[in-house]
Amino acid sequence: MQAGELHPKYPGVYAFGRPDLSPNGHRMAAVLACGPGAVLSHASAASHHGIRKSASAYFDISIPAGRPLRCHKGIRCHRANLASQDITEVDGIPVTSIARTLLDLATRSGDASVEKAANEAAILDLFDKRAMANLLARSKGRRGVRRLRRVLEHGDLSGEDVPKSGLERRYAELLANRGLPKPGINRWILLGDEYHEVDFLWHAEKVVIEVDSNRYHQTGWKLRRDANRDALLTAHGYLHDRVPEDLLLQRPFEATEKAAALLRKRPSGR
Repeated sequence: MQAGELHPKYPGVYAFGRPDLSPNGHRMAAVLACGPGAVLSHASAASHHGIRKSASAYFDISIPAGRPLRCHKGIRCHRANLASQDITEVDGIPVTSIARTLLDLATRSGDASVEKAANEAAILDLFDKRAMANLLARSKGRRGVRRLRRVLEHGDLSGEDVPKSGLERRYAELLANRGLPKPGINRWILLGDEYHEVDFLWHAEKVVIEVDSNRYHQTGWKLRRDANRDALLTAHGYLHDRVPEDLLLQRPFEATEKAAALLRKRPSGR
């Protein structure tokens, strides 16, 4: 090996052949410098996943609890108890999962910043609702959970606000023609530890309307599923009602009155 082929970056970590590294090379060097089990996290993980830009001069690295801290200049270390599902690999670099990255961001950033990152994850088709629900279920009491829940319940995940059927489009038109506040359409809300999709949601008022087609909502298992979700909505403080297809098509004013009546009960989101 000729002299000059190894260029030190951190103690025990070298660049081979040339001193300059790519952005991913710098990230990997920082992870390696912190020892076994270290992963890219927080703002650095968000930048690596492509869901939020970071202008920080530091690399955020999470190190397993119980391992000695091996922090160096330019590295910000975090103690973390990470489950296997909290860690993934992107471009060969160990990094916290999207769900864990958003939770970590919620411990250090405001609502707007976390919401922007979550929305970008949805746009890139990286947001996994099941993984997020799992993380929140096992993170009760952890710092950042309340902010993350609040942001996700308020946010617009990929594919939302788009009617999926002619009935939904018709009901949205009827609501608009009557001058009622614009609802979210096909929104995902967190009820306990699981996400559930609802047809029409007025978030501030915690009002939900479901539009039931004759074809898809008359089977026994659909009726049981709907009844279970209605019970969850009630338990979590939502006012809700159902609009059958026949009512929507034959008596449209009565169909929109169901939403109007619930909204009158909570005119300012009480």
